[in-house]
Amino acid sequence: MKIAPLIGFALVLLHTMSMTAAAATKGVTLEPIPLENSEFDPAGHGCQLAGTGAADARYWSTKELGVADSEWFDDGVAALGSKGGCTASFVLAGDAITPGTAYRVGFGVARWGLDISKILVSITDGDGRSLATSAGIEAGLWERRFVDLEIPSNIEASGPFTLVFRTLENPDAARESAVLIDKISLARIAADGDGFQPIFNGRDLDGWIGNTEGYGVEDGAIRTFPERAGGNLYTSGTYDDFVFRFAFKVPPGANNGIAVRAPSTGDAAYQGMEVQVLDNSHPKYAGLKPWQFHGSVYGIAPALRGYQAPPGSWNLQEIRVEGRRLRVILNGTVISDIDLDKATRAGTLSGREHPGLARTSGHLGFCGHGDLVYFKDLRVRPISLPESKTSR
Repeated sequence: MKIAPLIGFALVLLHTMSMTAAAATKGVTLEPIPLENSEFDPAGHGCQLAGTGAADARYWSTKELGVADSEWFDDGVAALGSKGGCTASFVLAGDAITPGTAYRVGFGVARWGLDISKILVSITDGDGRSLATSAGIEAGLWERRFVDLEIPSNIEASGPFTLVFRTLENPDAARESAVLIDKISLARIAADGDGFQPIFNGRDLDGWIGNTEGYGVEDGAIRTFPERAGGNLYTSGTYDDFVFRFAFKVPPGANNGIAVRAPSTGDAAYQGMEVQVLDNSHPKYAGLKPWQFHGSVYGIAPALRGYQAPPGSWNLQEIRVEGRRLRVILNGTVISDIDLDKATRAGTLSGREHPGLARTSGHLGFCGHGDLVYFKDLRVRPISLPESKTSR
């Protein structure tokens, strides 16, 4: 019986904080590197599983697990046995890896069985040499982990490069023990290029309008004060096409939103657009519509789930709005890429009118929903300003 995964899903609130997105976020951006079959569709290709036996490294379908929860997986997971050093390998594009550059790897992970199971993450070159390897990461309940791997600047390496997940040898483990992984992401850690301007000074709400009583500054971050007031906080200036980068942190069960091209009055979700900010993993949100989860454009289009850091950890996010296209990158994964006209051709998912979709400019802001949420390192680049190459 597959008891351990079921316990993990039932106790999803017991996230550990052992390895999350780095707290140092100022001026840092994550440039996604595509991975084929990063969600382990059993019918897909692009990831090679290897192990000492057929049962030690293979795909498990969601049906086999007996649980359906797209916060952690969609079509399936990779099960890597803990007895024989099993691997899951992704071959990367030839120019994906550069010496002297750091990369952030994200993945959902859980332990199946009762034995302690650990996994290593590494990047190898075309000769099979490890260019960077993480410490052993212990699998527990389902959660999202992040590791940073830095490629030495003095190394000579050529592709094809490979991102490898390998279970550590555990000779005492039962044969049924395994590490389950899913929703793999890989991103280049880079600095902002030219053209980005801060829209928050880190000290006070100078330059912001709206319900300032419900917001304030704490430790260099804008935070909500729901006990004082609710409502929305907006930039005093307006934006048409732009790239907005920021970091956010939500406690368990928290809910907020990013107002985009919004007027300074009215409901931003309808009079402008609202990109959801939400702790997807909390049980109280289990019944939400797909277009209500984190990164979704409220009422218009859903986002991918499962790429958020555990509650209480900082996340890096980018929202890019250009003409009728809106894209959201969360912790180095594109979780939403929407053509607004195509998304609403047959009507809105909410079934309501969203006149704000026709707006071509408006304020950025935060949509308070009565919960404590933190935002920091807020900066914007108008798309009319060309961005220089980032220094890596």
